[in-house]
Amino acid sequence: MKHADIIINSFINMNLSQLCKVPIIAVYKNPSDYPEKYVARLWDIHKRPTLYVLVKDDIEDVRWNIPEIMYRLEPSPKDDPTLVETWL
Repeated sequence: MKHADIIINSFINMNLSQLCKVPIIAVYKNPSDYPEKYVARLWDIHKRPTLYVLVKDDIEDVRWNIPEIMYRLEPSPKDDPTLVETWL
């Protein structure tokens, strides 16, 4: 049974390390569950998605809501085609 996502406004004021041992935020464009949106989903280090997602119309709105301490990575050719970037 799939659980409902927890839609948040920002990752900035969240204690991400309390939710995940090593927080990872994956940003997607136009995923099937949120068509025509940018979605940032919090993942844990064991490659499991959490229920915490940020949903925005614009990539810059997503980036403004990711903690400055995180580092941005480009996707690899093997990644899901909807993946825009990953933040560690």
